[in-house]
Amino acid sequence: MTVTISDIARSVGVSSATVSRVLNSPQIVKEETRIKVLRAMEEHGYIYNALAGGLTRNKTATIGLIIPTITNPIFAISTKGTQNVAKERGYSILLGSTEYSYDVEFDFVSLFYEKRVDGIIFMGAPGHIKSMEFLKKWKIPFVVTWEVLQEKDVNFVAFDNMQIARQVTDYLISLGHRRIAMIAGPPTGTTRAYQRLEGYRHALAAHDLPHNESLIVHKNYTVEDGKEAMSRLLRKKEIPTAVFCGNDILAFGAMAAVKEAGYIVGTDISVVGFDDLDISRVSDPQLTTVHIPAYRMGKMSGDLLISLIEEEVQQPQQYILDSSLVIRKSVGNPSLPRREAGEARIMEGGPGA
Repeated sequence: MTVTISDIARSVGVSSATVSRVLNSPQIVKEETRIKVLRAMEEHGYIYNALAGGLTRNKTATIGLIIPTITNPIFAISTKGTQNVAKERGYSILLGSTEYSYDVEFDFVSLFYEKRVDGIIFMGAPGHIKSMEFLKKWKIPFVVTWEVLQEKDVNFVAFDNMQIARQVTDYLISLGHRRIAMIAGPPTGTTRAYQRLEGYRHALAAHDLPHNESLIVHKNYTVEDGKEAMSRLLRKKEIPTAVFCGNDILAFGAMAAVKEAGYIVGTDISVVGFDDLDISRVSDPQLTTVHIPAYRMGKMSGDLLISLIEEEVQQPQQYILDSSLVIRKSVGNPSLPRREAGEARIMEGGPGA
């Protein structure tokens, strides 16, 4: 026999409306009453049909989360922040990974719409302008993270990619580096990848340093791509004294290539990453990188989206969080390495032998 809300209400001695509030808005029910109702549900084996309940009030208590990839741990950190706040507020999450495909992104938007999600979070600005147009048309709340947008009517929780990339490059220049390379994301990649590249370029221009496009290598975000990009830079007649990588994963690949070529990371060639993954603290050498507020962005965006869904806020909310350069051992003053120096170390059995 199926146990109903009315059965639970009678067993506890409360109204059916109170039991419904425990399920849908537990924060407004007294703790003592809430505990009694939950215990009764457990004792009677009551299973709540969230979909049916959501259809009754035109909500499903689910949100869609669209991330660029599941292979970069930084997005897992941000997802955890969203998941934690969603759980606290009684929401479930549907997750979709685009692997940086804008077509796949819109497919997920369409799928989540069919699944009647109450709102959507994008980790990064939607690559398809039609994604935002679609959600605006159907009045589905959404929040963008990781990127500062120019649209005044779009909710976002982000940090300034261009500003922090410029700060990284300024720091390298302050140490005396003049031939600074960048291993960036794909040329048709995300807006944030472009903003980081622009920050690098603006810093060079501000210091009257030549802008050498041959020192910019576009690659996918894998260790092997980082290694291949660095190897290409090391084959140049004049190799860079410092390399700024679009994320930590590229930086780990770059450091591997530097070592294999017989150079010392941080002494001969400086390497900077972006993300501050946990492993950057224990890499050899420890990686200088950019710390971004990944968990906080995920948590704030989840909280903001649910507040929009529940109409607790009316006007667009836009938050720009702080990011920071974390200085470790992979960066030093330039020593103007020569290819011969690296080859000599290999012959002597030094790094890379």
